[in-house]
Amino acid sequence: MDIEELADVIGANVLRFRQALGWSQDTLAQSCGLSKGTIVAIEQQRSNPSVATLCALSESLGIGLHTLLERPMGPLVKHRRVEEAVDLWATPAGSRASLLIGTDPPGGVELWDWELAPGDTFDGDAHPRGTTETVRVHSGALTVTVGTRSIDVRSDEVVVFEAHEPHSYANAVDDPTRFSMWIVVGNEGDMPPPFRDVGASSS
Repeated sequence: MDIEELADVIGANVLRFRQALGWSQDTLAQSCGLSKGTIVAIEQQRSNPSVATLCALSESLGIGLHTLLERPMGPLVKHRRVEEAVDLWATPAGSRASLLIGTDPPGGVELWDWELAPGDTFDGDAHPRGTTETVRVHSGALTVTVGTRSIDVRSDEVVVFEAHEPHSYANAVDDPTRFSMWIVVGNEGDMPPPFRDVGASSS
């Protein structure tokens, strides 16, 4: 799917789900913290929205990010080749982030494929409380920063963290870093005991 086709799909989906909720463009704009002009441009397929904008829209509309990027389907059975995934973020140095597949909330899950070029960093916004991100590094090394804590994750290592704080991924080595990411969106009450806020800890 090229950029123009993706803009068409996103615009049609935003319009369809907004109307299904009975919302005006002003209501949607207020719900997701965007301007009405941005909503109009997206629905008229004149915009290439950022990942942050897409996340805000999907959260307000109550759908998974992947649903915003796909044509309407029947019952939920999805099968696709990895090379068919959409790159939602890229840099001139060759970094990219591809959303492979996902499910709608509640209990929404997204599976991402990432490559970070040497020296590149991705800064992630805080997700709703109860969201976790799990990262598995396939090659290279990754510095994951959550709030004020940084963790070095190397090839064949895995890290999981609560993603309701700003977080970032950085490649500080000389080779590209490949990793997979699973994002699970849930409520704080759904979190298993090790992740609940039962007291401050530091390391």
